[in-house]
Amino acid sequence: MAETYSVENEHYGVTIDRVHGRIVSVVDKARRYDVISVPGEGDNFRILVPLPDMLSNYVIGSAQALSSCDVVGDRMTLKWEGPLRAVRGELDMDVTMGIALVGEAIEFTCAVRNGTEYPLNEVWYPILGGMLGIGPEAQRRETMALVPQANQFWLQNLFTDFGNTRGQTLGVTGAEHIFGYPGFMPMPWVSLFHRGLDCGLCFSALERTPRVKMLRMALEAGTSERRVGGNWPRDDETETPTGVAMNWSHHPFTKPGETFEGATIVLQGHAGDWREAARLYRSWFDTQYEVLDAGADWIRGEPAFLHAMCMLPEDSIHLPFKDLAAWGQAAKDRGIGSVCLGGWNIGGHDRGYPHYEPDPRLGTWAELEAGVRACKAMGLRVYFFVNCQPVDLTTDWNKRELHKYGVMDSFGVPYFVTSTWGMGTLGARAPLSMGRPFGEVNPAHPEVRELLIRQMVKLVEIGADGLHIDKFFQTPFDFNPRLTHTNPDRAMHEGMLLYVEELLAACREVNPEFCFSFEASWDRLMPYCNTSWWRNFDDPMKAAFPERGLSLGIAQPFDFSKANHGILGGDVLMISPANFLHGADHPPTQKLLEYLDEINQIRRELWGTVSCGAMVDASDGLFKRREPMLRVGGTFGESENGRWTLFSNERTGKRVAVLANEGLEAMTAEGIAPADGGSGGCRVLQAFADEVETNWPVSVDVPGERVVFIAER
Repeated sequence: MAETYSVENEHYGVTIDRVHGRIVSVVDKARRYDVISVPGEGDNFRILVPLPDMLSNYVIGSAQALSSCDVVGDRMTLKWEGPLRAVRGELDMDVTMGIALVGEAIEFTCAVRNGTEYPLNEVWYPILGGMLGIGPEAQRRETMALVPQANQFWLQNLFTDFGNTRGQTLGVTGAEHIFGYPGFMPMPWVSLFHRGLDCGLCFSALERTPRVKMLRMALEAGTSERRVGGNWPRDDETETPTGVAMNWSHHPFTKPGETFEGATIVLQGHAGDWREAARLYRSWFDTQYEVLDAGADWIRGEPAFLHAMCMLPEDSIHLPFKDLAAWGQAAKDRGIGSVCLGGWNIGGHDRGYPHYEPDPRLGTWAELEAGVRACKAMGLRVYFFVNCQPVDLTTDWNKRELHKYGVMDSFGVPYFVTSTWGMGTLGARAPLSMGRPFGEVNPAHPEVRELLIRQMVKLVEIGADGLHIDKFFQTPFDFNPRLTHTNPDRAMHEGMLLYVEELLAACREVNPEFCFSFEASWDRLMPYCNTSWWRNFDDPMKAAFPERGLSLGIAQPFDFSKANHGILGGDVLMISPANFLHGADHPPTQKLLEYLDEINQIRRELWGTVSCGAMVDASDGLFKRREPMLRVGGTFGESENGRWTLFSNERTGKRVAVLANEGLEAMTAEGIAPADGGSGGCRVLQAFADEVETNWPVSVDVPGERVVFIAER
């Protein structure tokens, strides 16, 4: 009898050992390598069923006896029938794992029958051990790992320098990375890719259920911190070869007598780099959801907006309602098309939540409505800064009622967010916990959704065109006992989706063009909204969702380079003079606003490409390609201060190059042309200059701290 079971097709071969059901080989035939490079490091699953006196009561799948394996065509079903052996005794549970070769992917599924008297807290699968990278042995160590993070990314040369994301990694013998979705990760996939070989491996967790999953990568043999060339152990330092183990985990808290069924975990090799992993994920996403088109709401169509705080939480007033008309007129005069009001509510900015009514020190409802209507009469769009989950723990409302809906941890303790959101005094600004203490309420409670939406509808009734929902928290778990219709790992995320669906329905009954932006990074919100706040780094979500826009704060009067950085990234510019305390008439900010007015006129014309289009290449950073798709020479091309981005329109395929001079002196960019030579001519557009029609290649002078657009005709 053979010692293994296997399935294969033209793309992959997967081998399982007969005794324990360990995954011992995953061969990518097209790339001609085995994902599990180290013999003997096969693995499969791990389950945690805590006992009162043994919280770390794990069932180690690789130590269990495999009961059966049914192989039918290119699929296999593995079963481990109970009782299964745990750290503390035996447990009445069965595990079923499916492995299927589906086209150019491998799909893993897992179900666990919980016949114990305890909740099932963790399920890890599939555990792929012994990984040393992609491709032939001589080159595989050059494999990179990219994990999408909230508005940024984690990029690591994992198989040379494993890195350290946890500091002192207590609880495990070696090194470990853990990334959670939703929340820390905006999309549930990781890309392993090799630039030199132009290929990659995508490892994703696909399902519609909005619940907590975690990606784990471990180098259990240990590392050498501060070692030159990377922190991996040398071959002569370990008794046997070692590799990275990688898996997804669920945290379902499955009750006794119930059966856990997990997400489909997909492993797929591919040509190309991490961008192809993003494309593969988007292809699946489009089969499940309809992503909001970039032109579907007015917020996404605005290249910039003005944002101000009417009152700070320490009671200092900066924009009373009687001044809103003049404030709006100053914005309109400087080419700004939309305005966002913060700190208008009871207590001011970051205080009193969720009491979203006008603070009487700023004015009355009538005065607020009059100010909003005056701004709208000028042609401005108006929206309000609000939140979803934050609750000011000091309010009588919280002590009387709202505490019932608070997020709780597994010990029944209310979740505490922060007391460091103060700003109006030195002590409040310092990290001394002198600001208002905040907790969270969960919109999974119908009562919370009702009290929020009722207040939001009132704002729309007085003229608001939309809302910005800030602090849209994705706290992983909520154990509040009132939430009997959901699970701790789903409660917050289901609540958020219910909230936005009901909010949109209610507000659009008043204003059909109502829309919102939000402060979070979660793919599941893309069917409802495609504008989020705060970009400071390259964002892998842009590759999966070109429709998505991020805001970048322009808060200081001389932020020319920062604004240009945002223009390179296709960002929505949040203009907030003097750190949100002044309006567009702030004297020191006038030169910057004159420049941005010119630039935003150009961006409006090109918006479908330079913000809503695909970012196909860049001079540096995450989006830089191995073979540039744009040629740029001259002093600009030679200087580290000469930066560029190449965008492509998703509908027309036409491209726009954005060049930014981050230095103070003018530079000349020569011979600018797409790598394919371009088709037809191009237009050169820049601030304070007439548009020039010309042909590729083109040369142009780029002034210091300025941008130039070159648009394909």
